[in-house]
Amino acid sequence: MSTYARTSLRAAIATAALAGAFLTPAAAFAATSAPAPAASGTCHVTKDVASVQPYMFVTLTNDLANGPKAELRNDQGKVVASVDRAHPTDLSDGIKLEEAKGGKAVFFQRSQGGDAPWTSQNFPALPKTCTDPGDATYKLVNGETLAVHRFATNHYRAEFLTNGKVVKIMETEGEDVDAFVHGMHVTLNSSTGKVNSEYINGRSGCTVTEVVPSVFHAGMSVKLTNGPEGAKASLRDSGLKVFATVDRAHPVSGQGIRVDGANTAAPKLGQRTQGGDTPYAYTDFPKLPAGCASGTAAKTPVNAPTQNGGQTTVVPKGAVAAGADIKQGGGDDTALIAGGAGLAVVAAGGYVVLRRRNAARI
Repeated sequence: MSTYARTSLRAAIATAALAGAFLTPAAAFAATSAPAPAASGTCHVTKDVASVQPYMFVTLTNDLANGPKAELRNDQGKVVASVDRAHPTDLSDGIKLEEAKGGKAVFFQRSQGGDAPWTSQNFPALPKTCTDPGDATYKLVNGETLAVHRFATNHYRAEFLTNGKVVKIMETEGEDVDAFVHGMHVTLNSSTGKVNSEYINGRSGCTVTEVVPSVFHAGMSVKLTNGPEGAKASLRDSGLKVFATVDRAHPVSGQGIRVDGANTAAPKLGQRTQGGDTPYAYTDFPKLPAGCASGTAAKTPVNAPTQNGGQTTVVPKGAVAAGADIKQGGGDDTALIAGGAGLAVVAAGGYVVLRRRNAARI
């Protein structure tokens, strides 16, 4: 090859490189990335999109289990900021997301703060098999309907919405789960996909009830009852079945619960996960209504309001149809997440608890 030819080739390469260097950020990004989303799993999809920030792009990930995630990356692909289900807004970097029903989500970004407008675009859609409305639809005690979808053995999922946005997700993966949401306590069975629902608080005359989480195995709850007959606490499993009760006649149970001040105006529930010198964690019972008092001589006020738990009904479909009858919800409401093996094993001189749990109310 002649010196002229080599010189011309070098010039052409240099010209092309120079032209690429002066591409706008959006154009440069479009030239180096594929617009189509890539599926890395049945219910996990990703897509790269242009950023409104110079020389940056955004990776949008939609995952059924973990929810949507947006990662702002520089031109080297390094993540400089991100938003997800747990932290949906990053105002300093001008990105945020909103999650909606059925695995749908929207990504927002802007190049300036203050009153600058946001631009939006949808996250890549999950496959239809991931966002099916459910194998069964349950009617909850407050009148809501809840769709439950079956993915595999012991794997079910249900979503609660407020104003069209997902506020709570129940998903079983080998263990029962529950939620305190919209004034209810709702449980989802990992073996059958069955749903139980009940009100968190209830009242009948001078008797009031409240369901609170237990400190024991996931899925266990305690129903607190306070009335003229004194205070009573019932430890229940995820199916709302009672297997330990304490009251003024029997204030201490070998299952790690007790009631202090059962005949007073301020009774307390005590729970602990180990015997011996382990301290109890205490919870106040619901207070008696005005005009009521503890003790058998108390009178029920006239026209006392009543709130009953109601019953959950189900319209089963598909794989959940078999044996999908629902038990009475009652007037309580607890966060239940029981699963797998037994709840607590009673042994000589004490008891063994599988694990603690916390529950949030929405």
